[in-house]
Amino acid sequence: MKKDCKLIGTLPSLYDDRSIDEMLRCPDISGVRLNSGVSELLTPKEIVEKLKILEEWYKKPIWIDLKGRQLRILAWADPLYEAVELNHEIELEYPAKILFRGSNEANIVRTLKNKIVLDRPPERAVGKGQSVNILAKSLTIKGYLTKQDKELITIGKDYGLNRYMASFVEGMEDIGDIVRLNPHAEIIAKIESEKGMQFVRDYGKHFNLMAARDDLYNETGRNIQMLKHLKEIILNDKNAICASKIFSSIGPNGKVNLADYEDLELMYQYGYRTFMLGDDIRGHKLVKAMSVWREFTNE
Repeated sequence: MKKDCKLIGTLPSLYDDRSIDEMLRCPDISGVRLNSGVSELLTPKEIVEKLKILEEWYKKPIWIDLKGRQLRILAWADPLYEAVELNHEIELEYPAKILFRGSNEANIVRTLKNKIVLDRPPERAVGKGQSVNILAKSLTIKGYLTKQDKELITIGKDYGLNRYMASFVEGMEDIGDIVRLNPHAEIIAKIESEKGMQFVRDYGKHFNLMAARDDLYNETGRNIQMLKHLKEIILNDKNAICASKIFSSIGPNGKVNLADYEDLELMYQYGYRTFMLGDDIRGHKLVKAMSVWREFTNE
């Protein structure tokens, strides 16, 4: 029996009341996270008001996932004719490539502030809002909190929403940017890069951590060293959250691969006891995921 395990969900669309109710009523879901990178044409105030209602009604904690220095497409263009715009200014050393979701990638041949020129269009179209990774000899992403991050923090503070999952934490100054806006902030530092791993070594024992495995794997070379990183994170914070790729095999047929069972068991053996579901686990996928979760925790 693995009764010491907890599961955090990711909220569906804030317009989807049925799916939200299904997730928050689920006894296996101990709390939920809002992915603030998903655009729903709501103002930060409208988002905060909705979250406050949900937290009070369902009596479960809600974390606002701040995007920080996570790179996203701000404006997409045909790379044959125009530069692609990112949400942060960057400086890098070549060679450099950009990774899109779904193993789609292209080389970067020129940068200017937040604009990049690619050597060729990616195989599949991408659009505004998509998160990306840039791999380069060296990379500096300027600034930390986005405009929306700052608004969600300041407005949320007035409503007593003080829980945050901070993306791409790489230094104490990132934590300071949040705390200056809300001294009552309860922060989970998402570790997603080599600099994030250095933060773990320097300060990890003093903070709540999350192994954000998808970006961490992409950002740290996509090799077996990832297993070392996962061990290092849980060694520094015994309550660290294991996120990304949980039940990733569940498709339209509702089947789950052996790899998902093995993944959960390996992370449990490493010491992880809290796991977080990704954006796509909702509806029929949530039903199947909860069935597998109960099998795993009742073993």
